[in-house]
Amino acid sequence: MEVRGSVLISIDEFVKQRHSSDYNSWKGKLSKETLELLKNPGPQKWYPVEDGVIDPTKQLCEMFYEDAKKGAWESGRYSAEAALKGIYKVFVLVSTPSFMLKRASRIMTTFYSPTNIEVVDTTDKSMLLHLTQLPVNNELIEHRIGGWIEKALEICGCKGLKVKIKSSLSKGDDRTTFDITWE
Repeated sequence: MEVRGSVLISIDEFVKQRHSSDYNSWKGKLSKETLELLKNPGPQKWYPVEDGVIDPTKQLCEMFYEDAKKGAWESGRYSAEAALKGIYKVFVLVSTPSFMLKRASRIMTTFYSPTNIEVVDTTDKSMLLHLTQLPVNNELIEHRIGGWIEKALEICGCKGLKVKIKSSLSKGDDRTTFDITWE
């Protein structure tokens, strides 16, 4: 059960940029294991999911958001914005939402291991994704992924976007369902 270092780096950068005056306080709340990872995180290295994503996300949510799910969502949006720049942004800009999200399975496996995400249904203005495996069933990770999907689709040009989580592995369902619609 692992997470790529780029996820930890994006959480760290998110707090630095969006909550800079409280950055050191946030670091002071992190576990010693997470702090050790932050000393020299390799974006392509794999780290334990608890220390690499859950602890830092939980701490940022507790410090800066009344609703932890909202904090995780915003952190995921930031991660997509940071990841989908440069040559990747050009790829996303010329992709259709369906084309891009059909590759979501490959994209997610580059961040979380193990992960399985499937496109179940797609139309010109909607998509249903099933996340059937995560490194650990955790609501904050599900919301980070939802925020990432939302921002990626915004970059892709979707307007009137709605991303809703209809079922959840973390709540005991057999999958996390992302119901996505746009205009």
